[in-house]
Amino acid sequence: MKKIFLILVSTSVIGILFSCTKTDDQPDVIVDIKVSKEGYKPDKIYINRGDVVLFRIKAVDEGIGDDYSQEYYGHCFYILPPYDVMVKNIKKGETKQVKVKMVYPGEFIFTCPYCSGIFPTKGIIYVR
Repeated sequence: MKKIFLILVSTSVIGILFSCTKTDDQPDVIVDIKVSKEGYKPDKIYINRGDVVLFRIKAVDEGIGDDYSQEYYGHCFYILPPYDVMVKNIKKGETKQVKVKMVYPGEFIFTCPYCSGIFPTKGIIYVR
């Protein structure tokens, strides 16, 4: 009985560690976010666990710059691990999107690593 329990727990942990949260599933919720040098609007997002969320991120300004020949430009949207989801190089006026299945409960930071040391680009997703 103890071995069966350990196998079940191990399998569950491995499944959680290696589950992919990006998805092509139909969204349950759509969240529109604007990012600028002033930060994200909204910067607090409340989601139910298990929902598939379509995040639509629009850059309101040029972020770290509009030199598109560089590797990094504009803004980005990054949900820290365990989600580890990144949308890169959002140009001023452009909207990019990503669908994420919110499988982990708790509070998760999203940020723009490009701007984080320069501008107040940070928010929190609350998954309940």
